[in-house]
Amino acid sequence: MAIASLPAGEAISAGDAVFVSSSGFLFKAAADTKDKASVAGLAIDGGSTGSLLRVNLDSLYTSTNTYTPAKELYLSVLTSGSYSDYATVEAELASTTYDGVFLTQIGTAVTSNKINIEISVPRFIVNPTSVLLLETSAGLTIDAILQEDGSTIKTEDAT
Repeated sequence: MAIASLPAGEAISAGDAVFVSSSGFLFKAAADTKDKASVAGLAIDGGSTGSLLRVNLDSLYTSTNTYTPAKELYLSVLTSGSYSDYATVEAELASTTYDGVFLTQIGTAVTSNKINIEISVPRFIVNPTSVLLLETSAGLTIDAILQEDGSTIKTEDAT
């Protein structure tokens, strides 16, 4: 079991996924940039800015949340420091206007409240609802085009 102690750069709660900034402070991990998505571990302690916090880097973590055993857990797209199963993260991404985010596996739920921390390198994934259509695009079926005002333009089948 590896545990590191670092100062908090913001208010952090026990259980938050955190990354270490270039200045050596802990911040809640976020999926919007590779640096923020480079999770160091899960905060064991909570505290305010400047507090010295312990971080579980690679072992079992007992959570106050409830998870489905054997589900892999990934960094949330919408909530910094949070994580959930892939289906939830995918739905979060689809509900945003982000072109893509960095997907980081936090670990696997081994019981309803224990997580085996197995952090992966962040991988960029593209928003499944955001498509750049080119003249050379093939294999896509576009039923409608969503406009900024929320209305749609129906397209015709060109085949």
